[in-house]
Amino acid sequence: MALGTLYRGEQGSVKFDDAGSSANEIVGTRSWSLTLDKAVLETTAIGDSYAGNVGSIISGSGSVEVIYTATASETGAFVDHINTAQDQGTALFELYLFSTTKKIVFNGVVTSADFSATVGELQVVTINFVTNGTITTTL
Repeated sequence: MALGTLYRGEQGSVKFDDAGSSANEIVGTRSWSLTLDKAVLETTAIGDSYAGNVGSIISGSGSVEVIYTATASETGAFVDHINTAQDQGTALFELYLFSTTKKIVFNGVVTSADFSATVGELQVVTINFVTNGTITTTL
């Protein structure tokens, strides 16, 4: 069996726009992760011999790890989005697996940001989020 195209982690990137219209690249993205979950509804009827299940509502959550860069405007807006009260969940996220062709796009809410600093090391900020509404995959 022949292997298809293999993708490497260094080809991934993240784009974000807190206004939800035109996403810009997050400079210094070190990694990202996204977990998609589908709720399962049981459909077993009385007298059935086997359990029945159907898929239902889909949701997602994940994180982006960025190397903090004070001069990158979209990176600063991304990190600062945790301070947005009354967040309507309209921030645009674009997670890229490869170039501009393999991506996952959704609106979301930044739920937390983990800041840390170690003397002599790069400052890394981990942004956690949840999806809001439709999740579009082009994989």
